[in-house]
Parts: sequence; structure tokens; C-alpha cells
Amino acid sequence: MKKIERIFLYSVLALLLFHVFLVDENVESQVAIQEEIRAKSIVLVNNNGNKIIELFSSDDGSGTINLNDKTGNMIACITELEGCGSIGLFNRTGKISVFMSYLESNGGMVGVYNEDGNLIADISASEEGDGLMRTYNKESKIFTAMGSSDNCGSFVIFNKYGELGVMLDTMRDYGRIGIFNKVGTQVVNLNATRDGKGTMGITNGGTIGVYNEAGKMVVGMGDLNNDGYILVRDKNANPTAKLP
Repeated sequence: MKKIERIFLYSVLALLLFHVFLVDENVESQVAIQEEIRAKSIVLVNNNGNKIIELFSSDDGSGTINLNDKTGNMIACITELEGCGSIGLFNRTGKISVFMSYLESNGGMVGVYNEDGNLIADISASEEGDGLMRTYNKESKIFTAMGSSDNCGSFVIFNKYGELGVMLDTMRDYGRIGIFNKVGTQVVNLNATRDGKGTMGITNGGTIGVYNEAGKMVVGMGDLNNDGYILVRDKNANPTAKLP
């Protein structure tokens, strides 16, 4: 191609480009905006080719988003679990660290896990809509629980067998402390009575009850009409002595 022909051709191309990109009023943007992208999975990778963001449809048809670190290990996941939305955060070894979900009981749940992936604490809403917080040992066995129910607060400590050990609660409008043996049977009870009515007919004061291994009260102490009261019973809870 002769020099003059090349000059002519390049000039025409330059004019066409100028017309398309700068002159033509019908050209509103140089970037095509796609209103909808339909795909079963989308993967973003970094400069090393490692997957850092994954968007895909799981086998059951629900959606999942995975966020990975620079080496491709998953550190966060947003997905559907049993019809509820959930978020999981993972440690550097790939074990779950924090889990958040919506429960079938119409409440939320947050679980915290140790480095081995065992549950050590959770906060949730009960089926009645009240709050509940629990802690576990490193084997995920429950040891403490604190919650509310029917306008009452409670705090419970469990023994190594998973049985109830100590309980503190308000029993609606009065306080109570219960102590239990290793199989979860109450052996000591301390409480304040309410509205002039309480155990053993004691009124307007506090009571202390001692129970046998069968869970029957064998000793009771308290206030009766502003006077002291002691009751002793046999193993079948039949009264054997009382003062006054």
C-alpha cells in the first residue's frame, strides 16, 4: 500500500472513531450494562489463580456465597440451612468459629466454637421467644445456662455428668436457690415465699428445705407468722417432729 493510501485510510478510520465515540448522540455509554447475568456459578480469582469469591447454587437448589483467603481457603460462608439463612465464619484451619442462623422457632442463634470446632457458647431465642445463653466445656458438654421464661430470670450450673447442680431463679416474684446432687436430684432449697403462701404453710418470709436422695424434703426451716419454724420428716416425707 502506497504512503498516500495509508494516510487516507488512517484519516478515515480516525474520523469514524471520532464520530462514534464523541459525536454520535445515540451512543450514551461505552460500557455495556448487563441487567441480568444468569449462571449456576460465578468464581472470582486473584492474581495467583486462587478462588477468593464463589457464588453458586448448591445441590438442593439454594444459593451459597463463599469468601476465601488469598490462598483459597474458605473463611466465611453465607447459605441456606434447613429453610433458614445462615452465616459461618471459619478459622485458619478450616474449622467453624462463629455460626449465625435463623431458627425454626422464629428466633436467632449465634454459636461460638473453639479451635477444634467444638461449640463452647451460644445465644439464642427459645421457642417461647425468651432469651437463652449457654456455655460448654471443650467437649461441648453444657456447664452453665442463663435465660428468662414467663417473666422469670434463671441461672443454672451443671455438673460434669451434665446434670443440674445449682439453680438460681426468681420464681416470678421471689428468689430461690436450689442445690442438686450428682444425679440431678434437689437436696437443698432456699427461697422467699410470695403473697402469704409458700411451702409448709410458711408466710411472708424465707424457707430452707433439705431433701433426701429420693428428692423428698426431710428438713424444713422458715418463718411462720414472724416466728421461726422447723419441721423434720422421715424418708417418706412424713412429719416426725416440728418446732414450735
